[in-house]
Formats: sequence, structure tokens, C-alpha cells
Amino acid sequence: MARPRKPINPTRRRRLMQAARRAFAHHGYTGASLSEVLSAAEFPRSSFYYFFSDKTALFDAAFADGLTLLAEQVHPPNPETLTAKSFWPEILTLFDELAAAGHDEDLATIATLFHMQDAPPCASRAGFERSARAWCTQVVHKGRDLGVLDDDLPEDLHVELVWSVAATLDRWLASHSGEGADARELTHILLTRLFGAP
Repeated sequence: MARPRKPINPTRRRRLMQAARRAFAHHGYTGASLSEVLSAAEFPRSSFYYFFSDKTALFDAAFADGLTLLAEQVHPPNPETLTAKSFWPEILTLFDELAAAGHDEDLATIATLFHMQDAPPCASRAGFERSARAWCTQVVHKGRDLGVLDDDLPEDLHVELVWSVAATLDRWLASHSGEGADARELTHILLTRLFGAP
């Protein structure tokens, strides 16, 4: 009977995940060199292939690891518990937390990886998009029920507009990181003008 594989040492794994996110964010999936990632992380190639099948598996693991780190900093409200009074304060707090997370160099790479044009299909990105869209749908539905979101639009169109604005803003901020773009201010302006936030 084969012995189960030992997990990667947590410190070595963290170094590898950070080096991978940084390389993918700066060079794209195609341009990121696995050799350079391994060198930056001081991670032997032989050990890499013991834990990962290829560069795509590393990308998927690095993105999933980044989402875990992001979840420690950002806390989306539960749509079911939102009230007319708490709706906008909690939504604005979420976007404030996202803006604050964007100031962390490692966390800022997550948006870049999510929107990357040449990223390979991977389970963590697809799962994140599904869950984020589902959350967005629940928030719009709840906001319309509470009367804090305009219900003149068909609900499915309203959801698509909210998702599109959020994704566009996220993609724009990721591509302009380090250029002084104030994510918090831009988010508040868009939520106020487009969706009626106070």
C-alpha cells in the first residue's frame, strides 16, 4: 500500500504561491516562466513535480490560495440578513474592505489573475465566478425586495448590470494598480450614480 504524500511545508508553500501570483500577474500566464517562479520561491523543480502536474495546476493552486487569503480580509454580507437600513452600509463596507485589500501587493494580484486574458481554464477561477455571480444575484433580489434598489428594470438585466459594473471596475483597478487610483472613491461614485447608494 502506497504511503500518502506529505503536504508541502507551509512556509515553502506560501513562498511558492506568492512567487507564482506575482509572476502570473506581471507576465501573464504564457509569459510567466516556471523556472523563474521556482527560482524566486527557492523551490526545487523535482519537488514541484511531486506536488503539481504542470504550470496550469500551479496557477489554479495560486489563485485558490489567493482567494483564501482574500477571504480573511473581505467579508461579504449575507444577503438574507440585510435590511433596508443595513443594505447600503454593509455593501459599502464590503467595497471598502476590497479597496483596502488592494493595497496589499500580494492580494492585489488576485484581481489580475481573475481577469487575465490568457489564463488557462481552472476550477478555482470558474468556481469563484459562479459563487460571486450567485451572491450578486441574491443581493440584487434582496435589495429590490427591500425597496433600496430600483425595480423598474427586469431583475435579470439588473443583475447583469451590477455584475458587469463590478467586474469592469475590478478589472480597471487591477490594471491601474499603483497609479494612484482610489478604489474606495471610485466605487462609492459608481454605486451612488448607477445604483442609488446614499
